[in-house]
Parts: sequence; structure tokens; C-alpha cells
Amino acid sequence: MRKGKTALVLGGGGSRGAYEIGVWQALNELGVEINIVTGTSIGAVNGALVAQNDFETAKKNWKELEEGTITELTEKNQLRNILEKNLSEEAIRSSLTEYGIVTVEFPSFKSHCMFIEEIPKGELIDYILASSACFPMINPYEINDKKFIDGAYFDNIPVEMALKKGAKNVIVVDLDSIGIERKDAYTEAQFLKVISCRWSLGSCAAFDPKNTKRLIRLGYLDTMKGFNVFSGQKYTFIKGEFTKRGLAEADAAAAIFELDPTVIYSKEILDKKLMEAFKEEKRKTWLEGLKSKLKKVVTNKPATLLEEEILAKRYIEKNGLMW
Repeated sequence: MRKGKTALVLGGGGSRGAYEIGVWQALNELGVEINIVTGTSIGAVNGALVAQNDFETAKKNWKELEEGTITELTEKNQLRNILEKNLSEEAIRSSLTEYGIVTVEFPSFKSHCMFIEEIPKGELIDYILASSACFPMINPYEINDKKFIDGAYFDNIPVEMALKKGAKNVIVVDLDSIGIERKDAYTEAQFLKVISCRWSLGSCAAFDPKNTKRLIRLGYLDTMKGFNVFSGQKYTFIKGEFTKRGLAEADAAAAIFELDPTVIYSKEILDKKLMEAFKEEKRKTWLEGLKSKLKKVVTNKPATLLEEEILAKRYIEKNGLMW
């Protein structure tokens, strides 16, 4: 990264926001100092926790979210109660990390990109909830006789806000959710790192404690790979244990046999898990077993699936895992 301020930009995405907590965990371990944090919707919620600089509270926050939909959690005021219990407006206002959010006035659709100093004292949680009001699933949030909706209607990944605050290094977390993305601003950053997931993050609208745990782990691993601590694409491997070609083959083999993507694999562990998976196909030939896993390559399947099969087959054969 370059000299100068570093910004963490957290995209909206409802329940997928647990992934951002894993990203933050990794950045903490890597010693990355976050000078600016901006966020939209659930990114505004997580951004407040980052500005507060209390990772343990953030994890606790997410663990307290019971299974249910965004609408249910909002109507029951569960999200407000959790924020009131775990956020300190005073700590966020005095934080060395500059905090900003996006919300949109309704029905005019006037955008409000606000840093903490622009939010009236005592109304921080209100504006976080306004940024998270995922209309039309959630009714507009009212503050001082004005109605507000989700900031995704203007900028779901507010990079431009961070740049205007002087960020030179920008770390973006993209949750692959619906919303306007102003990606033109990306080119203005001197250093840009986008963290995103190759796996499905699940529904944006439904909170599931088991998936929350999974997403935190995936966010952590993807960030560590993004900063070259580990290797891999879909899967995570100890750095240096595979050649470039071997890494692609290992990744494909793990995918074909549906190994657990939350595990960090050494070559030894990978081979052991592949052998276990292969034994389950014992009564079939290698090719038949491979085909049964993917329900087979048919003429209308993308060529990338065929490529993945070939890479996986190479890894299995090269490493003597067929018998």
C-alpha cells in the first residue's frame, strides 16, 4: 500500500454483512491501520463498529442477531436494541477513524453522504438505521419529520466519500448485492484492493446464525488471500506448497469433491480429504465418479466446467490419489 490514509469501504448487503466482520478481523491481524471507514446499509452498521475499534463487540453484535428476516428484525426493533446496547456514540465521535454513511431522502431521492461530524449529536443510531432501511422491504425511517431509505439507492459502496476525505489506499468489501455502484471512483484511488467472495453468501434478507459463522470465516480467508498470506481462488492453501499450475489443479479438485471452503489446506491435508472423498466413489471408475459429482458435462454446460474437471483429474492422477 501507499503512504497516506487508508480507507475501508463496506458495501451493503443485509445479512451478508457478516462477511465484512471477517475482513476486519484479517485486517487487524495484518496490522492494517484504518483511518477512514465508510459504509452503506449493513456496511454503515459494521462501519460504526470499526470506528468504535471493538472487534469483540462486533462479533457479539452478530451473534445476537436471531434467525429471521430483515423485516422481522426491524419491526421488532431488534436491530435498534442491539445497536443501542453495543454502540457508543461518544466513542465513535472521538475515534481516530473517520466514519461516514450514506442514506437517501424519500420520496425526493436526495442523497445524504454524511461523516460523523455532520450527524446531529444523539441521532447517530437513527441515521445508521436510516441507511439500513431497505425499501420497499422496510418502511422509510423517519428523522425529524423527514423520511429516509437505504443508501444503496445512491451509492452501495461509497468509495467516493472516502476519497474526498483524503484516502490514498482503499480497501473495498463487495457483498455482491443489489444497489447503485459508482465504480468510476475506483480509478482515482492510488491503491485499491477489492475483497469479494467466489462462494454464494446466501440471501441478503434472511439471518441465519450458522451462515453468519461461515461468512465471517470466508471474509477472513478471502482477505488473507487478497494480501498474499495464503494462496488459492475458491479454496485457501498454505502459501508455497503448490506451483502456480498445481494451485489451479488443487483448487479444481477441492471444488469437484465439494470440500469445506472454510478450511486452510496444506498439501497433506488436501490429499487426505481428497482420498476420503474418492473412497466414497469406490465402486465407480475415476471418470464415472467425477461425472457423478458434477452431474456431468453435457453440451449446454459452460466450457469452464469442463476445464475444472480436467484440472481436477490432473491433480488426482499426478498425486496418485486414484487408488
